[in-house]
Order: sequence, then C-alpha cells, then structure tokens
Amino acid sequence: MYHIAGKASLGGRILTEDIWQKYFQTRDADLRDTLIQEYLPLVKQVAGRLAMGLPSHVEEEELAACGIIGLLEALERYNPSSEASFKTFATWRIRGAMLDELRRITWMPRSMYQRLRRLQEAEQKLSHSLGREPSVQELALELGWSTEAVEQVYAQMNCYSLISLESLLFAPAATNVDSAEELFPSDESVATPEESLEMEERKEILARAIEKLPEREKMILALYYKEELTLREIAQILNITTARVSQIHARCIFNLREEMQKAGYLEK
Repeated sequence: MYHIAGKASLGGRILTEDIWQKYFQTRDADLRDTLIQEYLPLVKQVAGRLAMGLPSHVEEEELAACGIIGLLEALERYNPSSEASFKTFATWRIRGAMLDELRRITWMPRSMYQRLRRLQEAEQKLSHSLGREPSVQELALELGWSTEAVEQVYAQMNCYSLISLESLLFAPAATNVDSAEELFPSDESVATPEESLEMEERKEILARAIEKLPEREKMILALYYKEELTLREIAQILNITTARVSQIHARCIFNLREEMQKAGYLEK
C-alpha cells in the first residue's frame, strides 16, 4: 500500500531518463516503486482539487487511494513513444479513477435540479433587490432553508458536474494559453481524427458559452482549470469564502452544462 504522506518527491536528479527506459524495458518492481513515489504528489494534487467543494461524505483520502490505482494503470499502459508526456497521461488516468469512484458513490436526483433552480431564482431576486450578490445566509432566509441545505445543493452540483462533464471540461490544465477556448485542451495524440474533430466542436461551443459569463466566473474557471488552484486558494485570491467560490463554480458549471445540452452533447 502506498501512502500519500510518505516519501517526498525524489526529484529530477534521481528520476532520470535512464530509469524510465530501464523500467519500460524490464518492468522491474523496484524501478516501478521509484516512479510511483515520484508521482504520489501528483495524486495528492488531483485529489485535493477534486475534493474541494464536494459533499462532506466524499473523503480526500478515498479519492487519493483510487488515484493510486489510476497511477499504477498509467505506468502499465503508457507508451513511451507517445507524443503526450507521462504526466499528462497519468493525470488523465488518476483523475479518471477518482471520477469512477465519485460516479459510484454519487447520484443526482431530479429533485436536486429543482432545488438548484429555486436557488438560482432566489439569487437573481436578491441580487436585484440588494444590488449585490446575496450571502448563503440571505439565500437560506429567502428560501426558508438552513445554510447547510444551501451549501449542500451547491456541493452536490459541484460533484455531479465533475462526473457529467468530465470529458468536456475537466482535462489537465494547459500551459501558455491565453484564450477561454484553451482552458479545455484536447489529448489529440491518443484520439482518432473523428474524436479530435468532435472535441474541437465541443471546445468551440464551450468557449462561446464561457465568453457570456461574468468576468469573475471566467476568472474562477481560469484559476481552477488553467492555473490548477484549489477552491480554497481561489477564495484567498478573491477575498471571499471557500463556500462562496463553490457556490459560484456550481452556478457557472450548471449554466455551461445547459449550453452543452442545447447543443446536443449532454442528455437532459
């Protein structure tokens, strides 16, 4: 069993190209363990980002354990001749394993959509009357809910968004990108021409939908998916609570999901 809090990264000075080549030639268990230890921080990073803003019953350590399985699969299946780096390939596998676990333990009933609709309507009403965004407490009072119930709706929506939009939005973050479209990089090195074309169409639809969002929502998307910050780190940058970031993120993803439904890429 590999523990996330175990060894620190061995670093580039030890993890050499020679080790990679020897491992892929011999599949030596000791070399595999060296590689696993090197990429455990990546597992922890992905787990930490997914766990933020999710329902309380989703434990980060459980996601990390699933991520290790994804890392092991990546080591076994990665093709060194691929144009994609191992880190990119491993991130997809790690995240996929975690999302499989979320899919197993999470179910989004229709009533939750109805509650989210009511929440959005209350947001719009209070924003108009107050001249600013309402707090969770104000939303709870308007709806006659507890603050915990309001936060639960947003957390559940965040969780469901990760599952239902994983192939559309939740790719590893791109580097050196400047446009909203490039928040959603494709992995064209492992896709067929037809799949690549469909991905480009999806990216165009999402890019147009993102351009319609308020600036702060676009910033939160960029910080989360492009800069790979956690919701807590984003909250510190924007000087708002983590719960508020989760709230804005859930609303934003819900709106993007509706755009994808209109385009026929997601079922209603």
